[in-house]
Amino acid sequence: MAKIFFVGLDGAEKSYRLQTHRPFTLGRDPGNDIILRDPKVSRHHAEIVFERGFFVLKDLASANGTYVNGKRIRVAPLTHGARLRMGNTYGRFSEELPTESEASPMAPAAEPFDQPVPPTEDLSSLIEMEPATSRVESLQTVPHEKLAPEEVKKK
Repeated sequence: MAKIFFVGLDGAEKSYRLQTHRPFTLGRDPGNDIILRDPKVSRHHAEIVFERGFFVLKDLASANGTYVNGKRIRVAPLTHGARLRMGNTYGRFSEELPTESEASPMAPAAEPFDQPVPPTEDLSSLIEMEPATSRVESLQTVPHEKLAPEEVKKK
């Protein structure tokens, strides 16, 4: 379940449960889903949409900007614990896994992994083996700026 929390200018915190099937609008205008009573918040400030498995915050060309974790954004995915700011209003995003009581009763229960894995054909004869020490000794990490131009492999 995803929620967004905002602390208003009066110091009171409000939480809003986000849904995946529709966007949520944020701003000063009473027609928004989340109304932020802050003179520095635009009437239609931002929206939150669910895209490609993530909640995404989109700034709607607001006058004073939308900030996620201290950076001004146009579009940004929201991750658990993200700090938000619109005008002088602060918020945070929380995405927690549903508890067992919130889980869908129609969802199939997870099956335990106590059944043996079926045998597969032996592929060890197809793999050319080197001694492990020679492979490990030949690997080392060097930053690009410390490599000489002739050491850089071109593909």
